[in-house]
Formats: sequence, C-alpha cells, structure tokens
Amino acid sequence: MRLDEILRKIRKELNISQEQFARDLNVSFTTLNRWENSRTTPSRLAKMRIIDYCNEKGISKEIIAALEQA
Repeated sequence: MRLDEILRKIRKELNISQEQFARDLNVSFTTLNRWENSRTTPSRLAKMRIIDYCNEKGISKEIIAALEQA
C-alpha cells in the first residue's frame, strides 16, 4: 500500500479533515496535502510521529504495519 493511501485511510478511520490531521501531527496543511498527493514523503521522524499518533488513536494494526513498511 502506498503512503498516500495509508494517510487517507487513517483520516477516514478517524473521520477527520486534512486540516485536523495536520494540526494533530503538528505539520502544516500544505505538508500533509503534499504527502497525500505523493508530491513529497515524510521524513523518518515525521513517519514515527504518524505511527505514534496512530497508536494513540487506536488505528487498526494493519494500517500501522503498512505505514511502517511504506
């Protein structure tokens, strides 16, 4: 699964907007939008922050596993 698909699935599971997701991750809306549109990829640190966020919010293990491999 591609990273952009994973990020969309996370937002869908939590039923939040890109704006809210960006605020929760402490990144700009533009940054998150670029990740979701495959223009850029998150740094290793940002990816770890997303994984921690998913664990906090109870996101399904399969999405977290896909994120770790992306």
